[in-house]
Amino acid sequence: MRPPLALLLVLGAAACNKQAGGNGVGGEPAAETSMRAGMWETQMRILSVEAPDAPSEIQNALRSGTSTAPVFQRECMTPAEVANPAATFRDRSNRENAGYNCESGESAFAGGRIRMTLNCRSTNGQPDLRSAMVGSYGADRFQVAVTGESATPATDAMPSYPVRISSTLIGRRIGDCPGRATN
Repeated sequence: MRPPLALLLVLGAAACNKQAGGNGVGGEPAAETSMRAGMWETQMRILSVEAPDAPSEIQNALRSGTSTAPVFQRECMTPAEVANPAATFRDRSNRENAGYNCESGESAFAGGRIRMTLNCRSTNGQPDLRSAMVGSYGADRFQVAVTGESATPATDAMPSYPVRISSTLIGRRIGDCPGRATN
């Protein structure tokens, strides 16, 4: 059992969710409400890690190996990325989660609401990852609740146990990308 598996699940979802966005808020035209390209700052915070069927030592190892301190990241988002958030979500997840092939499931960005799922199949024998995101967005901000499901890796001495992780991801556009004419 590796405690970092819990972190991989949330970080994979969070990395993907930086792309959350879409078209149309409150019936307004899409051009006025699509997320804007530029420099975005995100804050990810793990709220809970649960493995209710696991022995207490595994539950304790998961909790102690998971920080609930917020993690901040800044990243430039191009016009192409904000125009097709589902593809960006999937592509970044595949790139940032070596050993997993991730595919988008439900992908709804409309009326200022985000509702997405992501299924990541392991290519290296680790447990598969599933995440769901529900939230809201505007041109310069988004907020998403992320729930993830996976399992502890099985060993000869121990079976696999389901793991659930809850987190939040908040993003805001903080300006244009340095040195880029594509904002």
